[in-house]
Amino acid sequence: MRKKVEKLFIGKDISRTATLTGFPESASNNLAEGEILVLDKDKEILAAGSTINDTDIIYIAEGLSGTYDYVTPSTSTSVTGVRQVLYSDPIQGAAVTEFSGKSYTAAAEQVTTVNFGTLTPVVGEEYVIRIVYRDLACEHPGQFTKTYRVVATSVTLATLYDLFVAQINATTERRVNATDNTTYITLTGKAYDDNSELTSINEYEQVNFTVHLASDNYASDAAVTTSTNPSKGSGTWQLVRDEEKHSQGYEGLLNRTEFPTQIPTFRTVKSETYDCVIIRHKNWYTSAGNREEQVDITTKIYLPNTATSNQMNDVLAVLNPWMASTPKAFANVSF
Repeated sequence: MRKKVEKLFIGKDISRTATLTGFPESASNNLAEGEILVLDKDKEILAAGSTINDTDIIYIAEGLSGTYDYVTPSTSTSVTGVRQVLYSDPIQGAAVTEFSGKSYTAAAEQVTTVNFGTLTPVVGEEYVIRIVYRDLACEHPGQFTKTYRVVATSVTLATLYDLFVAQINATTERRVNATDNTTYITLTGKAYDDNSELTSINEYEQVNFTVHLASDNYASDAAVTTSTNPSKGSGTWQLVRDEEKHSQGYEGLLNRTEFPTQIPTFRTVKSETYDCVIIRHKNWYTSAGNREEQVDITTKIYLPNTATSNQMNDVLAVLNPWMASTPKAFANVSF
C-alpha cells in the first residue's frame, strides 16, 4: 500500500478573474483555465485573512481546460459550459506538517576546466584525456568512458590545447563541448536532446562526468577543476512536466509506451518558469482491513514566476494567514 502520494496544481500566467462566482460548483462558475483558488471546508471561496477558526479544513482548486453540460433533475434546465475543477484532498490545519516555497532557479550544466600547468609538450609524445560519464547508471551497468589521444606536434602548450579541443568537438557522439581558452580547456556538459517535448517518454537528465589525465607525462601541477556542478534547478518546465507525469499515475495512467496510449493534455506550459508552494499534510483513510490509517500527502502549487501573473500574490494572501493560524504556526511564504 502506497502511503505517500502527491497532488499537483499548475496555474497559468493569467490575470485573476475580477469577481469569482459559482462555488461550490454551479452553472455560474466563471473560473478560468489555469486559475488557482483556496476554498474553505464547504468548498466556498476562502477570503484573504481567514484563519483556522473560520475553517479547519481547506482545499486547493484549479480550473481545468474542459467544460461539461448537464440537465438539472428538478427543472429539466440545460446548463452548458461549466468549468471542470481539480480539487486537492482535504487539508486539515491540525495535520499540516510543512508549508514552504521554492523559487524558480535555472538549470546549469557541468563546467570543468583542464589545465596542463607548466607542461612543455614533447613533439611526438602522446597525451591522453579520459572522460568518465556518471549519469548512465541505469542504462549502462559498467563505466562509460571516452578517451582522447593526441600526439604533440609542437612544444607550444597552446597548440596541444588546440589539438584536444578539435578532436573532442569533432566527435559526433560527444557529450561535452570543448572550448580553448588558450591557457586551459573548458569542458561543458551538453544538454540531453531526448526530453525536449511535453510528451517525451524520457525524463529530464543532465550529463555528469569526471575528467582524468590518463597518461603519466603531464606536469606535476596539471589540474582538473569543476567550477559548476550539474544542477537541474527548480521550477523549470521540464521538471514540472516530469512531476505532472508522476502525478498522473495517481489518477490511473500507468501505460505510456504500449499501444493504445491515452495520455491527457499536459497542463505544464513549455518554456514557462515556475515558483512552487509546498504543503505536506496527513489524512486518514479506511484500509482494506477496515482500519483507520494515515497517509502522507504532498500538495504542490506551481505558478509562473513572471511579473505579468498576479496569481501567486492572491493565493498567498489567503494561504499565509491560514497557515500561520495552524498549530505549527508556519512562517509566511514569499517570492
